[in-house]
Amino acid sequence: MWSKLKERFNGKDNSNWHIDVDCLNCGTNFSGHYCPNCGQAVKEYDKPFGFIFYNFLGDFFAFDTRFFKTLFALIARPGFLTKEYFAGRRVRYTPPFRIFVFVSFVLFFLLQIVTNNGLSTVLDSDLKDAKVSLDSTSVVAADSVLKEVNEELSSQEKQTLDEVLSKGNIKMDSIDISRAADELNMSWDGARNIRLALNNQADKMQKELEEETDPAKRAELQKNIQLLRSPEATMAKILKYISYAFFLLLPLFALILKLIYIRRKQNYMRHLVFSIHIHSFIFLVMTTIIGLYLLFDESTSTVSGILFLSIPIYIIIAIKKFYGQSLGKVILKFFTLSFLYNIVFFTVVLLAALDAINVL
Repeated sequence: MWSKLKERFNGKDNSNWHIDVDCLNCGTNFSGHYCPNCGQAVKEYDKPFGFIFYNFLGDFFAFDTRFFKTLFALIARPGFLTKEYFAGRRVRYTPPFRIFVFVSFVLFFLLQIVTNNGLSTVLDSDLKDAKVSLDSTSVVAADSVLKEVNEELSSQEKQTLDEVLSKGNIKMDSIDISRAADELNMSWDGARNIRLALNNQADKMQKELEEETDPAKRAELQKNIQLLRSPEATMAKILKYISYAFFLLLPLFALILKLIYIRRKQNYMRHLVFSIHIHSFIFLVMTTIIGLYLLFDESTSTVSGILFLSIPIYIIIAIKKFYGQSLGKVILKFFTLSFLYNIVFFTVVLLAALDAINVL
């Protein structure tokens, strides 16, 4: 089996050549493995799972040959892949959108792991501990959920939560919760950690739900109960919506480029492909940063900083290579692009996050 997979990896296919067959999709008569009219393969998939799995592995490794070549060009040669695409040399590289989907999938998968770890650290920490050490990512994740909970609570419950958090001495690198422990115990029936405290609030809302008759208020209570009982699910939903938002940001980034280079009267497609390659590189850098963090914890701050700073440098070089202007003009247009895109970026991401928690 592995020898056959190796042949597929090297681009060889020793399967039988089909002669004088009719395409089941369009009816065209031909000889070969693929219909010349519609492109459908002659392969029959009504076969045992082992056959399907073998073909899947073969297609995956054949895809890898182009994937690594594309990945190297994406990292080492800013703007090169976009120029190659419009020069007609496309088959030798992975399609732009496919590599973006792959990198974004890996990025948001790792983000899910990081946010879950951060939330678990905060929510399951004993309130009697003097201090819970946290990295900045964990704090951001926990703070996000706590803000969402604060927005969903009633005015009286919000006031109680605000009083607790104001006494918690929250810092960027650590959360000192010793001062808030007594208040939490008094407000939430002696809960040992924040997760139990949130569940206590959910239990109270559950009792209100049983007595409530207004459909609108019942729906609101059910939403709040779900939010309090499962912060991880809420964060996962937020990340999912943000990942969808990035598919909207791709054409918006391209539209900004179209406006910046409006005098050139270039087709919008050129800017869109450039946008896809730029975002693929940014996602790749963020994936590397998160991966290093998961492997080596906080000891990679210097390397992560360097990788993060490589993004603007990469974009400037890519713009210069693809659009072919002087460095001064490129830098000026880079700052214009960054300013406009940051406004669009934060607006879209904020709307996606709010929609995820049903605020909109």
